[in-house]
Amino acid sequence: YPDIRLKGRKLELIGRIVLFLSIVLGVLSVIINLKYQTDIWWSAIVVGGLAYVLIIMFFMIENQHAGYRSKVIIGMACGIAYLVLIDRVLGFRRWSLNYGVPAALLIFDIMIIVVMFVNIRNWQSYLLFQIFMILCSGVCVILCYLGIIQNPAMSYAAFGISWVLFLASFIIGGKRASNELKRRFHVM
Repeated sequence: YPDIRLKGRKLELIGRIVLFLSIVLGVLSVIINLKYQTDIWWSAIVVGGLAYVLIIMFFMIENQHAGYRSKVIIGMACGIAYLVLIDRVLGFRRWSLNYGVPAALLIFDIMIIVVMFVNIRNWQSYLLFQIFMILCSGVCVILCYLGIIQNPAMSYAAFGISWVLFLASFIIGGKRASNELKRRFHVM
C-alpha cells in the first residue's frame, strides 16, 4: 500500500508555509498602508484576499471530513463576503450587492445545472441546493424592497432563474423529485 501519511505531511507543510507567507504579506501590507497614508485602506483588500485563499485551502482542500456541499456553500459565501469587502473599501457604491452577489448566484445556478447533467444518475440530490439558491436569491429580493440593493434587475433574474430551475427539476423529475423532497424533509 502507498504511504498516504507522506502525502498528508507534504500538504500540511505546504499549508503551514502558505499560512506563514500570508501572515507576513498581510502584516507587511498593513504596515505599508499605515506608513504611506492614503484615503483607501487597500491593505484590507489584501488581507481579505489572503484570508479567502487560506479558507479555501484549509477548509476546502485539506478538510477531508467536510462534504462537497458544505465546501461549495462556504466557498460561495466567503467569495461573496470578499466582494462586499472590496466594495466597502472602495467607497461602497454597492456594485457588489447590485451586480456581484446576483452574478455569483446565477453562476451557482449554472453550476447546479452542469453538475446535474454530469451526475445524471443522482440528479435529484441537487434539489436541496436549488431550494438553497431560491432562499439566497430571495434574500436579494428582500434587500431590493428594503432599498439596500438599488438596481434590482439582476436580483430578480437570479430569483426567477432559481425558481425556474427548481420547478423544471421538480416537474420533469416527477416521482424521483417528489420522493427526494419527501426523504429530505420527512414529509409523508
